[in-house]
Amino acid sequence: MDESFGQPVGAAFQMAYFVPDIEAGMEWWTAHLGVGPWFVIDRIGDTGVTYRGKPANAEFRIAMAYSGHLNIELIQTLDDGPSIYKEARERRGYGFHHVAKAVPNLQEAVAACRAHGFVVLHHSPTPGGGQVYILDGGDDGPGMIELVEDVPATRKVFTAVRRASMGWDGSNPRRDFAEILAGLETVD
Repeated sequence: MDESFGQPVGAAFQMAYFVPDIEAGMEWWTAHLGVGPWFVIDRIGDTGVTYRGKPANAEFRIAMAYSGHLNIELIQTLDDGPSIYKEARERRGYGFHHVAKAVPNLQEAVAACRAHGFVVLHHSPTPGGGQVYILDGGDDGPGMIELVEDVPATRKVFTAVRRASMGWDGSNPRRDFAEILAGLETVD
């Protein structure tokens, strides 16, 4: 069974949290739950991003790490422009933001979600290749749903982050995401 995302394809593999301070968030997850190492993108967004179907230029930071088979993502906004993060903060405050799953046919999965009444809130390219959609999970859901395009580059990114966590000794807990992107050619 392929577990490039830490879980079988189609299963939820990520829990994402919206935080006011990404550095403090990483420190908490590492100190209390042993999660790490964290791979950080200090500025992402702006290019190719849409929010509610319109071009968006909100920028944010993300940090990703694994705890066993579960990917944890932390998100911090860098501005107060219209975005799914500003919307989430206004609706629910900081905390749980979305659950993600990888899908082999992204457009088909988005269409199926729309057919069930979900609304596309965000669309963007992913670092290294691929794209994601984030949909409103509805009033009964705990947060939003992210559909991650299951393509070789995306698999390699998540595989590399997961492998870094396996047997991690606690050293160098904060790493630059560029390290993952530079290593894409060497990940099987």
